[in-house]
Amino acid sequence: MAEDITASIDALVDSLSLEEQVSLLAGIDFWHTAAIVRLGIPSLRVSDGPAGARGTDFSGPASINVPCSTSLAASWDVELVAEIGHLLGREAKVKGARVLLAPTVNLHRTPTGGRNFECMSEDPYLTARTAVGYVQGLQAEGVASCIKHFVGNDTEFQRNSIDSQIDERTLRELYLVPFEAAVTEAGVMSVMTAYNRLNGPFAADHAELLTGILRQEWGFDGLVMSDWFGLHSTVEGVVAGLDLEMPGPTRHRGAALIAAVAAGEVDPSLIRASAARVVTLIARLGILDAGSPGADEASEGNAIDRALVRRAGAAGMVLLRNQDAVLPLDTERLRRVAVIGPNAEFGQIMGGGSAHVTPTHRVAPLSALVERLAPEGVAVDFAAGCSIYKRLPPFAANRTSGMQLEYFANPLDVDREGAEPQRRAVAQSSQLMWTEDPIDPTHPPTFGLIAKTVFTPDVDGHWLISVTSVADARVFVNGELIMDNSGRPTGGSFFGMGKAEMRETVEMEKGSPYELEVRLIRQPSGDSMTGLHLGALAPEPTDMIATAEAVAATADVSILVVGTNPDWESEGWDRDDMSLPGAQDELIRRVAAVSRRTIVVVNAGSPVAMPWLDDVDAVLMVWFPGQEFGDSLADVLLGVTEPGGRLPVTFPRSLEDTPAFEHSPGRNGEAKYLERRLVGYRWYDTVGRPPLFPFGVGLGYTSFEIIGTSVEGSHFLAVDVTNIGQRLGAAVVQVYAHRLDRTGAEADEADQRLVGWARAIIEAGATSTVQVALDPRAYQTWDVSSHGWVTVEGAWELRVGWSSRDIGARCAVDIGPAAS
Repeated sequence: MAEDITASIDALVDSLSLEEQVSLLAGIDFWHTAAIVRLGIPSLRVSDGPAGARGTDFSGPASINVPCSTSLAASWDVELVAEIGHLLGREAKVKGARVLLAPTVNLHRTPTGGRNFECMSEDPYLTARTAVGYVQGLQAEGVASCIKHFVGNDTEFQRNSIDSQIDERTLRELYLVPFEAAVTEAGVMSVMTAYNRLNGPFAADHAELLTGILRQEWGFDGLVMSDWFGLHSTVEGVVAGLDLEMPGPTRHRGAALIAAVAAGEVDPSLIRASAARVVTLIARLGILDAGSPGADEASEGNAIDRALVRRAGAAGMVLLRNQDAVLPLDTERLRRVAVIGPNAEFGQIMGGGSAHVTPTHRVAPLSALVERLAPEGVAVDFAAGCSIYKRLPPFAANRTSGMQLEYFANPLDVDREGAEPQRRAVAQSSQLMWTEDPIDPTHPPTFGLIAKTVFTPDVDGHWLISVTSVADARVFVNGELIMDNSGRPTGGSFFGMGKAEMRETVEMEKGSPYELEVRLIRQPSGDSMTGLHLGALAPEPTDMIATAEAVAATADVSILVVGTNPDWESEGWDRDDMSLPGAQDELIRRVAAVSRRTIVVVNAGSPVAMPWLDDVDAVLMVWFPGQEFGDSLADVLLGVTEPGGRLPVTFPRSLEDTPAFEHSPGRNGEAKYLERRLVGYRWYDTVGRPPLFPFGVGLGYTSFEIIGTSVEGSHFLAVDVTNIGQRLGAAVVQVYAHRLDRTGAEADEADQRLVGWARAIIEAGATSTVQVALDPRAYQTWDVSSHGWVTVEGAWELRVGWSSRDIGARCAVDIGPAAS
């Protein structure tokens, strides 16, 4: 049957003209490939992930928002991750998309990486196992996973040009591992190349990477696409094996590629091979002859999916400190609870950039806790304590009349009296993005815009108004020009393509209407995206922390929800440091000084510094846990469920105390991975540097003890675990491999590395035998002389425990040639 399908596809591709084959090798817009109507080859729609399936519109329709990838990896639960994959597959299909641009499996090389929340872990094996579950679940729904970014896109610094210089052994043993597992185990259907260069060539032009390793060595027979605007060549990319340029309209293919074939620079067989891979993917998805996707995109959130997201959010939450068992909370002993912090009222459910979706539903920490505690007779008081806005939030929709939009084909018509717009529309948000021209969608955005609204403030005082845009924009209030960002530097917004934010103070009276107008001039640029963000911030009290102190002083317990938001953690830029933004560290210290008990909930996608750690009773790391955040958090705080997570990354004591600090993010166009294989816990454990919290750690509401181990062959362990606590709980048994005989070991060989784990639910007082299957490469290394995997023979030790620093048992294993 497979041979018949292949023969049919071959015949179909051979019936295409060269021009038709070339047309299949580039998108026609931001989200679609070309269709060949005469032969029944439909357009293929792709959609961003990995925290949801957004569809073709950055602002809707709504989609289920799942926990960020770091949260999923923190669950150490591959079956749960597969369930999330199934959900995302269903969501993609109701958006008319059959390729989801996810998961992201680059490693957490540094804690400040802007897209760390999209990635899974610092460890390649944990990332690989998590990715396999994600891909298998997604593709079981008939949606192709496009795993990304292949390879070395581990920070956002100069991401479009930086040369990631990674030695061969490090590349093989760390950064390629998740991609290889996705290909050889999960059968991933597509791969996205990275923006960066890798040891010289751009990833999209890298023949050794795309043809030598991916196709010839790993046997990948799927489709390879560029990241958006990540292809820089006409000839090199096709020769290297890059099948699809995204987005469209094409910049480097089309007529230019046809001319390259005519000039003998590209063999026509390479064009045919790439076109065949595009058609093969469409056939594998079962949509050949099904017609191109329609314009309709639906929202399909339901109670079952929401329950899954709620469960997954709690499963990724990591309890890092729990002095005197302050958690779970005992409502019978509570009369008043203070809920404090800049993330308490709304909660940050996702990071920024292409991972953003409009959620179908949103449960905030404050509202969830009020709903759960009020019926128990517990009063809840709230204080924000401080604000952490890096960019001012959009205008509140309920305080405006909606954004009235007038589009002009000639951008300069916005200033011509009497000029008639070619299109009118209404937007409910003051944040707008366009991936195509709003008047003529067949070409990149080139237009003029007059956006008007009436804003009625709800408080008196000096309001901050801001504008951020890709194109030149002017802002008027009641007809008076207050801001003009023409000539403002680029960077810090809209994936790094937008101008820096501009702010102005405007005196406003409560209840009085103010006419706001923005005139935006988008001149031709060739880019397929533009954006506008109009922000507003009400006057803030002079001492918000003092208000929070007063609230905390009268409470039985204070719950501080602190962290970052999508402006601090986003595609397009890295964080400058690990500090909590704004005055949050001071807020925590002052609240802890007056509060009877203090619980800190860290709502961020990456590690943060904790200079107040010894002042508080409990710390719960919740990441960006998805749209059911509030209910997931309440479940954990009130003991309905355990905090199920274990750290998938090491928490350092400071940024300076990290393995890549001295040579990160890069210099002179190069990012040199001089820490080599000593990333994350491998470095801390090898050099003996104590972290703030070690990799793999996570407390529960019960305790476990390893009472026995037995080695079954060299790749299986049986571990006897007893629950010595008072309630049922999840044990996450971790196994690390350590080479006893270090003769001949390279300086960057880790003291130990994760080679297996298993989760087990164990009743209080019960003992369970937990079976742990080990990585088939547990005792192997990449040999640079033979360019292959070799077994390191001799004496090894398997260390069994609860984190990289909490080892409860050790087993000796003698490895011979058969172990390979």
